[in-house]
Amino acid sequence: MADKKLLGIAILVIAVIAVIGAVAVFYTPSPSGEQVTLMFGFTPNVGYAPFYTAAAKGFYAEEGLNVSFQHTTEGGVGVIKTLGGGKAEFGYAGDSTVITARAQGVGMMAVQRIIQKTLFGVYSKKELNITEPHDLIGKKVAFPAPVGPPITVFKIILTKSGINFTEIEPLYVGGALISTHLAGDADAFMAYLPQKVIAESISGTKMNEISASDYTTIGRTYLFTTEKMINEHPDIVRKFVRATQKGLEYSIEHPEEAVDAFIKYNPDAAEKRQLHLALWKAMAERGFDRDAQGNPIFRLPSEDDWAEKQEQMYDAGAINKKTDASELYTDEFVRNLIK
Repeated sequence: MADKKLLGIAILVIAVIAVIGAVAVFYTPSPSGEQVTLMFGFTPNVGYAPFYTAAAKGFYAEEGLNVSFQHTTEGGVGVIKTLGGGKAEFGYAGDSTVITARAQGVGMMAVQRIIQKTLFGVYSKKELNITEPHDLIGKKVAFPAPVGPPITVFKIILTKSGINFTEIEPLYVGGALISTHLAGDADAFMAYLPQKVIAESISGTKMNEISASDYTTIGRTYLFTTEKMINEHPDIVRKFVRATQKGLEYSIEHPEEAVDAFIKYNPDAAEKRQLHLALWKAMAERGFDRDAQGNPIFRLPSEDDWAEKQEQMYDAGAINKKTDASELYTDEFVRNLIK
C-alpha cells in the first residue's frame, strides 16, 4: 500500500515538474542585433521570469541585443562548463556556482544579483513538529544528491546550530524529494522554495520551514559572465545587465505578465498557469526585502558577504581552494542601476 501511495504521488510530482520544466531545450530568437547566449542552470521554469520578461517586453532588443536562452540539466556545473568553454556569454545560477568555478580555475564573475535572499529551506509536514535544526536529530532528511548547493547549505545550518551531519540520516532521492516526504519515507526534505509551494499544492496542507536565510546568504541567485567578456566586451555586459534589471523590476511589479512571458517561450506551461503564478509570487515575495512603501530593495554585493560565503563552503567541504573574494564579483555594471 505504501509503495502504491508513493508511486501515485511520484507520478503527480513528476507531472507538475514536467510542466514547470517545460519541454524546450533552448529558445533562439530571429537573427538581428548583437547575438548573446544566456545559459540557465536548470530546465525552463518560472524562476527565470525576469529574463523572459526582459525578452518579451523588448528590453534586450532596446539595447541592441538578440538573446538566446539555453538550459542545462547539470545545474551550476553545467553553467561553469558552458561559460568556461566559451559557448555562452552569460550564465544564471546560485552564488555558490562562481565560488566553485574560481576554485576550479575558471575565470567567472558575478555581475548582478537577481533573487536577493536565499530561498533554500528544510520543509516538513506540520504534524511532525520540525521547526528548528535540533528537531532534525535522528530524523531522515531527503536531498537531491550528496553534493551540490542544497546539501552544502544544509550542512551550514547544522554547523551553525552545533549539530554534526552524522546525527541525521540523509536520503539521496534525486527529483523525488516531495514524493518521498509526502509518502512518509523522509521526515523532511531540503529544497528551494518553489518545491515547498508544490508540496503544499499537492498535499493540501501547509509545511513547516526552517529557513536557510536565518543561517547563511548562500543560495542567492546571480547573473555571471567571464573575465574575458568583462575585459573585451564591457559594453555588451552593461547592456545585458541594464535590460535584465528592467526585466527583474517589471516582473516583480507585474507577476501576471511575468508568468505570461514565461509561457510565451515555454507554451506547454500554460496548462498550469495558476501554479506558476503562485510559484513566482512566492519567490517575488520571499526573495526581496521591501521598503516602507512595499517596493523591493536591490542591494550591491559586499566583499565581506562573498568572503563569508566562500569560507562557509570551504568549511563544509564543498570547495578545497579559496580565492580572493574581490575576484568573485564586480558591481561595476549594476551600481548605477540600484535605486
